[in-house]
Amino acid sequence: MAHLSEQTISLRNVESNVLKRFEEAGVFTRHFGSFSKSDYEILMFTIFQDSLEKPLRDYDISIALGITESKVRSLRIKSQLLYPKKLEWTEELVKSIKHGYYDRIQQQVTVTFEDPSVQSLMKNMIEEKCGVVWQSLNVKQLILPVESFLLLAAFAEKDESAVLKSLQEAVRKESGQKAIIEKERIKDRFLHGVPDAAAFIASLLSIYSTGQPIIQALLTQITQ
Repeated sequence: MAHLSEQTISLRNVESNVLKRFEEAGVFTRHFGSFSKSDYEILMFTIFQDSLEKPLRDYDISIALGITESKVRSLRIKSQLLYPKKLEWTEELVKSIKHGYYDRIQQQVTVTFEDPSVQSLMKNMIEEKCGVVWQSLNVKQLILPVESFLLLAAFAEKDESAVLKSLQEAVRKESGQKAIIEKERIKDRFLHGVPDAAAFIASLLSIYSTGQPIIQALLTQITQ
């Protein structure tokens, strides 16, 4: 399907997605008269996202739908709030790292997220557990120390505590630091005492399972 703009964007299962979301929104119930233009915009945008064969960047959606990129970003946020879907944040993080920028001096990576809900989730997890997140002038970007990615990979695991314990022991052996986790808080720059960060991160691959692709992407970024 269908020529939505100068480019061709393929949609699938549009009819079933319309029926599913209209039923979920309660459009054909007592809510019909209370639905505003904004409500319909969010609903139709959600159906559009459901029907895409592959995720699109804000720019591509803005061209396709004839709205601004800031409007697209706003609709993404509202859609997730009203019609929540599971955020595949580990996959999004891996993509972001692969296309990120590594600052060798500061030992931090700038990552870009097209989905603001995923970005907010990342930011909240880091702030809650270890405190430090920087943002660039680009609203889509977060600037994170290398350590944050090791922690995010741990948060993706079923047994987060076990992986964090293994990480803590590995850092202690490598750097001699005595305390990495204190009162459920994690020191954010614990790699400063590690002589060869790249070799150390490579040695950590075995302690991760679900989060291993994050570590592999990070390792590729800092060694290229």
